[in-house]
Amino acid sequence: MDILPLILIFVISIAAILLWFRGKYQKSHGVEGESSNPTAILLACWLVASAVFGPNFFILRIAGIFDITIERLLFIVILAVLGAGLFNGKVNLRSGVTIEMTMMVFVLICLISMSRTGFLRVSPYFPSPWYVFITGYLFPFIVFIYAKNYIRDENHVLLILHALFFFGIYLCLIAPFEYFNLRQFVFPRYINDPEISLLHLERARGPFLNAAFNGVGILIGFISGLHILEKKTGFTRVFYLALLLFFFPAVFFTLTRSVYLGLLITLFIFLRWYKTSFSKWKLISLPLALVLIVGIVNSPRLLSKERREGGVYQVEEVDIRLALLEKSYFLFSERPLMGIGLAQFIPASTRSYKGRTAFVAEEAGAQFQHNHLLGIATELGLEGFIAYLVLIILILRRMTQLTGKLPESGIMGRNLRVAIFAIWCVYLNNNLFVEPSNALFINAVPFLFAGLADGLYIRSLESELKAQIANKESVRTCLKTSIT
Repeated sequence: MDILPLILIFVISIAAILLWFRGKYQKSHGVEGESSNPTAILLACWLVASAVFGPNFFILRIAGIFDITIERLLFIVILAVLGAGLFNGKVNLRSGVTIEMTMMVFVLICLISMSRTGFLRVSPYFPSPWYVFITGYLFPFIVFIYAKNYIRDENHVLLILHALFFFGIYLCLIAPFEYFNLRQFVFPRYINDPEISLLHLERARGPFLNAAFNGVGILIGFISGLHILEKKTGFTRVFYLALLLFFFPAVFFTLTRSVYLGLLITLFIFLRWYKTSFSKWKLISLPLALVLIVGIVNSPRLLSKERREGGVYQVEEVDIRLALLEKSYFLFSERPLMGIGLAQFIPASTRSYKGRTAFVAEEAGAQFQHNHLLGIATELGLEGFIAYLVLIILILRRMTQLTGKLPESGIMGRNLRVAIFAIWCVYLNNNLFVEPSNALFINAVPFLFAGLADGLYIRSLESELKAQIANKESVRTCLKTSIT
């Protein structure tokens, strides 16, 4: 066994623990503003580890317990911090927990579903229900609670944004090496391993081994970088603007239409709602963006049927998705209330579905559901679909409720709400075309920012309530003084 991964595990784990104890020491000695920085650092490290240092990078299998990976060790520390927060009052699960309660309902629906159909995979070729549950829902929900209670001020948010931005830069740097087949420069090495995942079309798939997920990671880094500019001036701002240019070719190197659409959605949201002190930039950027879009749309390369040319007219993938829609409708009609079971789409479709199957799917074998909400409806039934849809609505509603409760400018200003909304739009757009339940990073980041938004809203209500109480006490004091 290679000793390097073990050394990495030890160093990262010890560093995370020391950072946590350092934060507790600072808090006990009255150091303000930095007392929770170690918890933000821990979350940032885990985010990167969840994308890069998962089971494909290193895994230690010990009989009788779960597989040990670097990101799982870091997540154990996150759970320890949350557990300590429940005892010392840092984590509040008593008030303002509408979203958490909805998450709990959805988790119970998943557990009931797995209790009926099984927690373990029935074949090595099928996804594990337990793994789908953890990566798709349980861990992202826990990250939501963690971010809501521990990512509280500008320093914490800046740390997370920088981590996501520079992780996006890393994805941008290895993307051309994948696209031009210069794989000796790609790290980690498992990205190049055809036994882990087939290499096709030289797409930039990154550590996710999926071009669509890689594109979402790139766009999340792009959005983070745009918002970081709020704090940058002079040469530093020019430097960050130059780094942002790397994201545009990286999006192309994914050769994925949902990523192209995600970039257009991001640009539209920022051009339409993102406020800046120098508003004239929109007068320049908007026409340039329109010219770029029109030029790309009329480009013969974009209209090509060849994916390698960056074209969007490939019909095979459309045929696959139409066939999957027919499968989903058939399976949903069989059990509309309870569903066929979490992560049972592939085994159920191979057992009972006899309808049309796209020829590409026949060659590749059973396929994942390529629409997240439709997949939830098929596997968890109407109650699972409704619970998850309510969860999304509550999160989007929380972003709307933040209107007027944030400062005009700054990292924690009103533009933060726009950046969070853009990340969620990219995430939801991508989920219309792929099944994201096996991509931990892709699920965790949107729920992290949802937790941040929920925490900001709850704390703003608490501040308003305290201010009202203080005003009432002040009035009472004045009345008593005047009477005496």
